[in-house]
Amino acid sequence: MDKIVNKIVGLGVPGIMLMAAISMTGLYGAAAITAALTLLGPGGMIGGIATLLVSGAIASAISEYGFDALFKAVIKKLYTKGESKETIRAKIEKGPWSKKLKAKAIEDLNKL
Repeated sequence: MDKIVNKIVGLGVPGIMLMAAISMTGLYGAAAITAALTLLGPGGMIGGIATLLVSGAIASAISEYGFDALFKAVIKKLYTKGESKETIRAKIEKGPWSKKLKAKAIEDLNKL
């Protein structure tokens, strides 16, 4: 069991996501992996693999810079790429975040 745990730890957040998806399928072996990858992303298995790769990159960035800094940088990048403050604000308000995080994000947006 230690070998398996070490391999999952090596994969990090994507490994945990895959493990959770596999447990939700109720299948075993290759069928479980195939079904789990299909569950994780749009476009079947390829989408699931892409989701795992993107989640790994995001988790790495959050661990290196912190969530607040990363969130603020995304808002700033959207603004510098030409999106208006109104469209960014609409995206923030539609997002699945807490009221506190939305308020912080709108505050950061207003400072730009």
